[in-house]
Amino acid sequence: MSGVPEGILLVVEDDADLRAAVVEIIASTGQLVSMAKDGLEALTWLEVHGRPRLVLLDMGMPRMTGQDFLGRVARHWPGLAVVAMTTRPIHHPGVLDTLLKPFDLETLLERLPVWLRLARDLPRP
Repeated sequence: MSGVPEGILLVVEDDADLRAAVVEIIASTGQLVSMAKDGLEALTWLEVHGRPRLVLLDMGMPRMTGQDFLGRVARHWPGLAVVAMTTRPIHHPGVLDTLLKPFDLETLLERLPVWLRLARDLPRP
């Protein structure tokens, strides 16, 4: 049994101000949300808490890039729902969608319900 409440979202972002803003806007919708400052911290979070409903992942982080994080996730948490936050579009089999930086929080709010539906429909191992 995991320690994660059903439906929690994990925001992985090294920029503290952006991380706080994204967490705040997601929480304002009534969603449960947690955060990690980089890929290594996010992996530790997953090991402790289990699978979140959705991960919003910064692709350009120190210590562990988003690409490296996705590689580790594919081996240990296949089917994890991930939205990449990045400055250029990426195509990766582990990514549901890309949120291009800089983005406004209204765009995040508009797309969040779509991502949650996509995450719900992913096959779970």
